[in-house]
Amino acid sequence: MIVRRSIQWGLILCLTLASLTGCTLYQIAAQQEKATGLWGELVVGEAFGQSFVSTHDNLHRIDLATATYARTNSAAVIFHLLDDPEATRDIISITLPEPEIQNERPTSIRFPPLPDSGGRSYYFYIESPEGSPGDAITVYANAQDRYSAGTAYRNHQAVSGDLTFTAYSRETFTFSRVLDDFLSRAAQDLLFFLCYGILVLGLCVGLVFLIWRRAASKKRSEL
Repeated sequence: MIVRRSIQWGLILCLTLASLTGCTLYQIAAQQEKATGLWGELVVGEAFGQSFVSTHDNLHRIDLATATYARTNSAAVIFHLLDDPEATRDIISITLPEPEIQNERPTSIRFPPLPDSGGRSYYFYIESPEGSPGDAITVYANAQDRYSAGTAYRNHQAVSGDLTFTAYSRETFTFSRVLDDFLSRAAQDLLFFLCYGILVLGLCVGLVFLIWRRAASKKRSEL
């Protein structure tokens, strides 16, 4: 009886750990979601940008509030992600065909996760080398400085206000990742986890004892 229950609990534990493997958690790494208006057309020679700080590792997506003026434009948009406005080398550069640009809702720019992005400052900007009046997109922005960890940039020069955007991180859990995280946290507060481990062990021993007593009592009653 005890062996069978132990096997059952072991299977439950294994299934719980297996269910964590491959699970993906999406978190907001930076956000400024309020807009007060549009910035005008993104024509050749213009660059619309924003600096921000990612609060999580594995930054992998930026949603930028865009508009097409409810028309079909032909000019592609290029997205750049850099360490800061003074950087000369892109971390990410993605060309977005015009059909991917959304009207009056966020345009999602996805890229491979950046593993050490937590706590780091970044700067992104978009440009449209072939954009022209009547054939260009625009972005939503807030004229007030609502996002304290960064600011808007126009033609790579800081301006008052912020673009309307949300940055996301992505974390995929594996058994080894969960175990490493547990051991890392245990090392940071060894006394707490030692007491916690003793408590859990005591509860497990008590549970096994109760199951054994119940099984023994049932066996005696049958006799």
